[in-house]
Amino acid sequence: MKVRIGTESVKLGDADLLGAGGEARVYRWRDLAVKIYHPVDPALAGGARQAAEQQLRAKLAKVREFPRGLPQRVIAPLDPVSDDAGAQVGFTMRAVPGAHDLARLSMRSWRQGGVTGGAVAALFGELHDDLEALHSRRVVVGDLNDANVLFTTDSGRLTPWLIDADSMQFGAHLCVVGHERFVDPRLYGVDLTGGPAFSPATDWYSYGVLLFANLLLVHPYGGVHRSHPTLLRRAQARVSVMNRAVSYPRAAIPFKVLPDDLLGWFEDLFEHDRRGAFPRNLLAMRWTTCRCGVEHARPACPDCATKSAGAPALVRSLGRCRALTVMKTTGQVLFATVQGSLRYVVQQDGAVRREDGSTVLAEPATPGMRFALAGSSTWVGLGGRLVRVDRESVKERAVTGTVASTPAFAANSRSVYTLQDEWLVEGSTGCRMGRILEGQTWFEVGERLGIGFYRAGLVTVFFMFHPGRPGLLRLALPSIVGRLVDAAAVFDERHALLLLSTQSGGRETNSMVLLGEDGQVLAQAAGSPHEVRMLASIHGKALLGGRIVCTTDQGLLALKVDRAAREIVEGTLFVETEPFVAQGADLCPGPGGSVYVVTAREIVHVSLD
Repeated sequence: MKVRIGTESVKLGDADLLGAGGEARVYRWRDLAVKIYHPVDPALAGGARQAAEQQLRAKLAKVREFPRGLPQRVIAPLDPVSDDAGAQVGFTMRAVPGAHDLARLSMRSWRQGGVTGGAVAALFGELHDDLEALHSRRVVVGDLNDANVLFTTDSGRLTPWLIDADSMQFGAHLCVVGHERFVDPRLYGVDLTGGPAFSPATDWYSYGVLLFANLLLVHPYGGVHRSHPTLLRRAQARVSVMNRAVSYPRAAIPFKVLPDDLLGWFEDLFEHDRRGAFPRNLLAMRWTTCRCGVEHARPACPDCATKSAGAPALVRSLGRCRALTVMKTTGQVLFATVQGSLRYVVQQDGAVRREDGSTVLAEPATPGMRFALAGSSTWVGLGGRLVRVDRESVKERAVTGTVASTPAFAANSRSVYTLQDEWLVEGSTGCRMGRILEGQTWFEVGERLGIGFYRAGLVTVFFMFHPGRPGLLRLALPSIVGRLVDAAAVFDERHALLLLSTQSGGRETNSMVLLGEDGQVLAQAAGSPHEVRMLASIHGKALLGGRIVCTTDQGLLALKVDRAAREIVEGTLFVETEPFVAQGADLCPGPGGSVYVVTAREIVHVSLD
């Protein structure tokens, strides 16, 4: 694509793509980001085409009239971008190198990588200041969600950045979009195009949702309620996850770690429609990590206060379920896999260690750091840099590509796989497995199969590969629609299960597709994570000989694969496993059809007689 930026003619290609959404693509150009709106679909006719053209004209006019002098961390439009005919097609803005979506901060894998509650509170203090400054200029964010707030990390400090400024509301220019998880329930059903619908009060509501979710790893209307089965229904009824009638997710951080005054404010906000600016002084919490491993902001550890003394039982039984606690830590389990036997990486007492006690890092993990295991070797990735640690010393250093500022690499028992100069490369042999798109490729690998994809504009190319054998097999899967939030994959000897979490039009969709070793689609399922139990999380899945097992807060759930209909549906719920399982907890296949349930603090071997 050729565009004109200032007086300079610029060619933007897929390799420069930073992201794509429903209305535009964003490219990297020098130290700037360039947002190019999608042209009106020529297939549209009549009123639909006129409405689309009017919407695009309104967007471009809004960009030209955008207020100046906003806070530094608000990534506002800078200069217009035009096509060869001189028509405006987008704008430039400052790029934020190394930034991540705020959504990652509410994922357990990020929080256990050295992110403290105090660091989260400090980030929201800065975001608070930016919101106040915007409101003083009569600018309302409107669609404030965890995709248009980014964060960067520097020595444990988290810095927020507000993007998608062109959707903000000011003057006669409306914000016409709202994400279902973050929009004020009082706006449910409101026509956002009919007039200014958002206000500073709705921004502070969305801010409260983000703060709650990032402190506790659960949406304020998460959990399970019998009478209000979906998140949106609970929001309409003002039944928050703190309500006693709601089953609190086990994978979340218990809300009792927060001080009473903050909990009281959350209760008023989510259950009694309190609105107004968030009291900034509530962020001045003193965070402490108890010797039991619980981080809290209370005078005394809430976990120790409710537990009786005595060592936890290593072996527990319920009905035909037997649960053996393989390991328990006051620190955090960072990664676990099965390669012949259970292998894992754990952070405790200020160091990162393997299952045999050998030291990987003599300091805590850095936020955004990733781990992969290849036998006794531990691969550690941060940004585009990798190191291989074996027997407590660095044996190898390497580089790899990144996707969304996250290092792109994976390993099985024999080798590590990296991205090198638009190639997927097997590290042990240097074999080029196949061409990929730099900066846009995600992949995962098992012992016998690997799977991945890259996005070129609105097109997604999915592929499968066989470790040790060059070549990428292209998969016949539909392109990803909207924003990719997260991806995961699990394997057995002859199958791969690919799981995706996406957002489009303010709605979330989780999906999974089961593929055979020949790349053929055997079955699939998709739906809202708030309405379909087996899709509540894309994590917590395992493949056992083509059978799918997933974690729920009610126990392990077996999924049925209907190959005739090519559908995945819920099967048997093993209620006797309920005490030992948490929704979204990682699963690793164990011997004889058993599984290892991996949570932040322990690994439990669960089997059914």
